[in-house]
Amino acid sequence: MDIAKYNEYGKKLEEELILRYAPIALKVHYEGDELPADTIRPLRDQGKHYAMCQAFAAVRRQRLALTMLKEDHWCVWPLVSYGMVELEEPDYETMGTKLFVSDPKKGVEFFRTKYPRLAKKGAVGFSIAPLASCSFEPDIVCIYCRPAQIRTLLMVPKLNTGELLDVSLDPVDSCVHSSIPVLNGKDYNVTFPDPGEYERGLTDEDEVMFTLRAEKLPELIGTLDAIGSMKLGYRQLRMELDTDFARPQFYMDMFEKWGLPRGDLWDK
Repeated sequence: MDIAKYNEYGKKLEEELILRYAPIALKVHYEGDELPADTIRPLRDQGKHYAMCQAFAAVRRQRLALTMLKEDHWCVWPLVSYGMVELEEPDYETMGTKLFVSDPKKGVEFFRTKYPRLAKKGAVGFSIAPLASCSFEPDIVCIYCRPAQIRTLLMVPKLNTGELLDVSLDPVDSCVHSSIPVLNGKDYNVTFPDPGEYERGLTDEDEVMFTLRAEKLPELIGTLDAIGSMKLGYRQLRMELDTDFARPQFYMDMFEKWGLPRGDLWDK
């Protein structure tokens, strides 16, 4: 896809899901990559540092475009997960005891074996921008949603694969749990914003993060259109408390099979 198509998809997502904030396009950079010239480098251009959750907030709320290299970060976890820093043996104990695991040994083991790390080595940083206006080809897209919007998005993998989305939820370090598994090849992921997202990243209490590989955007958009045609999309659903409501034909057929009233008299 060319950049214009990504931008088109970004606008489509905002319209179809009635999103409060811009979906975030993220591209990882490696040694020798040309960095997008139209993005802000926080330390160089603003004299500031961002935590990754704050950088996400600046993109989705203020629609800024940022490039975050090692020197721009103000939080340890993305530096570790994206491989921008080297760890020595004592660091594993230090980091492992900060992951909200009461048993220090289990915390260190979790950090060694389960903590998300980018599989491809040599990353020097990443660029992020609103999907509707990004000037680069993203690797992944992260959408901050209400639970009802997540419900619609979760219909996409189920409808296409017949499988439920396999999600492991961690209450902390949402910046890397939302991005690294998808960068490592997972199609879709769901993450709850962590305490830092809430306190410093301006994340509302009713927000959840939905992330996908950018190459899945055509599938996502196409399936959302199909779900909309079924009158099950986010824009089509409406609240009601209407007993004896109109039902699909197969509901009535199954009720008849089970010896229950078909309900034709109540069909509207």
